This record gives sequence, C-alpha cells and structure tokens, in this order.
Amino acid sequence: MIIVDYRCEACDGRSEHFVSNPAPTTMECPACRAPAQRRFAAVGLSGRAAPPVEHKPGKPERALCLDNRDVPGLCHMTPDAARTWVARARGDNRSLDRELERQERSLRENAGPAADPVSHDHGHSGGSGHAHSHVAADAGTS
Repeated sequence: MIIVDYRCEACDGRSEHFVSNPAPTTMECPACRAPAQRRFAAVGLSGRAAPPVEHKPGKPERALCLDNRDVPGLCHMTPDAARTWVARARGDNRSLDRELERQERSLRENAGPAADPVSHDHGHSGGSGHAHSHVAADAGTS
C-alpha cells in the first residue's frame, strides 16, 4: 500500500489516498465526488509556496530542538508542527490529541491559508535567539 496524491479539476481539491500498488490514475474527490487525477510529486516538495508569515513580537519561547535533540528536524519546523512531531516521537497520544485539537480550533478561528510547517532556512531568528550545530547530543555542543 502507498500514499498517493490526487487533484480534482472540478473543485481544485487536493487529497491523499492510501491505495494498493499500482495506484489508480483517478479516484473520487472526497469534496465534490468528481474524478480526481493522480499527481506525481516528490514527497514533501509539492504544492504552492506559502505566503510570507507575519511574525508578531512576543515572549520568546525556547526552541524545541534544544530540549529534544533526539527528535530530528525540529529546528526547521514551526512550533505547531514541532510540538506534534515531538508528541509522535515520544508516543504521547494525549499530547498529540491536545495539539491536534488546538491546531484544528486555530484553523477554524483563523480561516486563512496555513503557513508552511517546514522552514526553508535555518535562521533561528524567530525570537528564540539560540544557535547550535547539528551534531550528536553527546558531543556537548549547544
């Protein structure tokens, strides 16, 4: 079984389906029931560029990558995505459920396009003010 992306021409909807290999070229759109065509894309590299996110000054939070060095990729994620990733890595289903509920509530209240959950730079200038290298945690660097 594989995960395949589909795009509906009728409603411009995008969806993922868990299907057997070889994947069907069309699937029913879950939104409008029209045929959705299979899309070929590299995992995590498809889609449209997110609009620039306006950073609001506030209390700087400690970056999760500093406290969870064994969980890869946190430095490049938004705080929402990083909290979800840490909960998944720890097998903490309660925290995962709370975080997903919080994110869904936030999306309902702020009905706009979601920001890209992965940062494409490594600035660490989002208020956390930390710098570090990506070496094993036991190397003692920070």
